[in-house]
Amino acid sequence: MTLLQAVCLGVVQGVTEFFPISSSGHLVIAQHLFGLREPRVAFDIFLHIGTLTSVAIFFRGDIMALFGKERGMLIPLAVASVPTFIIGFFFKDAIDKYFGMPVFAGYMLLVTGAWLTVAALYSRRTAPKNAKAWPGVVGALLVGTAQGIAVLPGISRSGATIATGILAGMEKEAACRFSFLLSIPAIAGASAVKMARIGAGLTSGDALQFAAGGLVAMVVGVLSIALLLKIVKNNQLYLFGIYCFLAGSLIIILL
Repeated sequence: MTLLQAVCLGVVQGVTEFFPISSSGHLVIAQHLFGLREPRVAFDIFLHIGTLTSVAIFFRGDIMALFGKERGMLIPLAVASVPTFIIGFFFKDAIDKYFGMPVFAGYMLLVTGAWLTVAALYSRRTAPKNAKAWPGVVGALLVGTAQGIAVLPGISRSGATIATGILAGMEKEAACRFSFLLSIPAIAGASAVKMARIGAGLTSGDALQFAAGGLVAMVVGVLSIALLLKIVKNNQLYLFGIYCFLAGSLIIILL
């Protein structure tokens, strides 16, 4: 992997981890286009550490509040993390084989597009006026399950959790906030598991490329979060649905 490829993949990760268009699906496709056929688990860890840092920076006030005036909100976050952990623990190995299949990611992008479109229509036309800032137990379980399903390449983690939160009765901006806070234990846990599996592989090879990719992912991630919140506030979530339909269709046709 060249330094330029690492930077490009960092940009892809920083944008697509938070924009509801599937970071895993786009990374699979980008690596395929770069001719990178072998799994690069160590580099993937650095990319995810970069976007995890983005969330910590952008939502540092919300994170601190969870251990103060909003500590009661740790309950729905913990509840939502349970199905994510179960799905990731029992099915991740079986799903890994799909990360080398760009066409599969294309089909899953179509699923993401449909998911986002339904949520956007609900939010614009039928969302209740008493939309909640935090989900109840059932809503948290649904959002956590959606996050677990997003282990599939092409299913957007942010898209699945934001859309499910909205459909579960959350206010759209609150659904975004909950999605990002929920990503912290999910990304941290997945990265820790991967790090334990590869062991010393993290300390060898392309150290500069790893660092560059992670740093770029962090900076672009902060900008992406800010832009996404504005888009969602303006009721334009459907734009990502359209993008997913177009991107998924092109991938299926061309690859």
